[in-house]
Amino acid sequence: MYNEMEYQEEYRMADLIRRQWLGIITAEEQAELEAWSLQEEHARLYAKIRNQAELQKRNLYVDGLDVDGVWHKLREQIADVPVRKRRFFTRYRVVACLLLLIGVGTLLVYNRYSRLQPSDLLVQSIHPGSSKAVLITNEGKQIILQDSLNQEIQVDESVTVKNTGLLAEYCLQDLQAAEQAEIKYNTIVVPRGGEYEVRLPDGSYVWMNADSEIRFPVVFTGQTRQVSLKGEAYFKVEKDSLHPFIVNVYDKLKVEVLGTEFNVQAYSGDEVVKTTLNCGKVRVMMGKEALELAPEQQAVCDLRHRRFHKIEVNANYFSAWKDGKFIFEDEPLENILNSLARWYNISVFYQNEELKNFHFTGDLERYDDFSVALRMLEKATNIRFLVTGRTAVSYTHLTLPTIA
Repeated sequence: MYNEMEYQEEYRMADLIRRQWLGIITAEEQAELEAWSLQEEHARLYAKIRNQAELQKRNLYVDGLDVDGVWHKLREQIADVPVRKRRFFTRYRVVACLLLLIGVGTLLVYNRYSRLQPSDLLVQSIHPGSSKAVLITNEGKQIILQDSLNQEIQVDESVTVKNTGLLAEYCLQDLQAAEQAEIKYNTIVVPRGGEYEVRLPDGSYVWMNADSEIRFPVVFTGQTRQVSLKGEAYFKVEKDSLHPFIVNVYDKLKVEVLGTEFNVQAYSGDEVVKTTLNCGKVRVMMGKEALELAPEQQAVCDLRHRRFHKIEVNANYFSAWKDGKFIFEDEPLENILNSLARWYNISVFYQNEELKNFHFTGDLERYDDFSVALRMLEKATNIRFLVTGRTAVSYTHLTLPTIA
């Protein structure tokens, strides 16, 4: 493990080499440099630095070097190095940039990294979400659903849930008995960093996104099939003209359908609820007002001000998440990072609040590592990210957050 004194020594030796090349080194400094170069661990490095052929190679390398790019890669690697160590790397960046101007730093940087152990540079990978959820029964019992389990769960005398680890499928065993029994409700909660698919008792399918929950009766009875949603879900509703399917959102908004496919995005922290129709027909109701949607239309509902309108969209963009993609079209950075934060289970901070309003168009692979998504955003913008643990800080390329 290296301490600050060793970093100061390498800075000092690099500066002495620079002074030697410029012809301004003093006798005392020359003696200090020679003593350092005679040490076994430094001798080969010093000889290589003084080699003229190597010098020409280094100069060509330095001429084409993107110092900011090099530092950016280094910063990604040391994002999770303990705070106590990071100040040394910050100091080292200054040293490296200064020395690169004269061609010495390249070898010193290489020499330093060739001696570091893997534990000295912690490269943390933030993996994407996976299939996981919690089923909460009518009695309050919590049952974990995840991709490593295969279960058959009895949630009612006449209803079982077959869980494959990816899909929770409600199976009705005795319809007559179920219709006569007391109505019981189940809730399925998908945490941050999760997703799950549910087949409801009527045969409708629901794909649930991260940080979402749905509540529904284990058997649909009466004139309607009603569920309640928080978060985001894609619905493929089994057609039944006699029993409309209704999605309730925070008891303020209803989406009524007969048989169709649509996406509802209704996260509690968002200012609006978006209902996007892929096929079929839906009616979105808020109070006494209603909007009917045709395919490729979206209802944008402002719950706080109780107003809504519809717009033309590419519906596939809003349901792409269930097919393994994030697709954004002129979307504010804040919305994009909120989506990524829920999926990768991270926290996001902004060095400048104005960055939230930066707009981005593009698509990202949902099952890529988080670092891949950030690199894509960085390539398309002048915004950079510093990741520490499970926290991402966004900033412009002109300002680097202080690491202290």
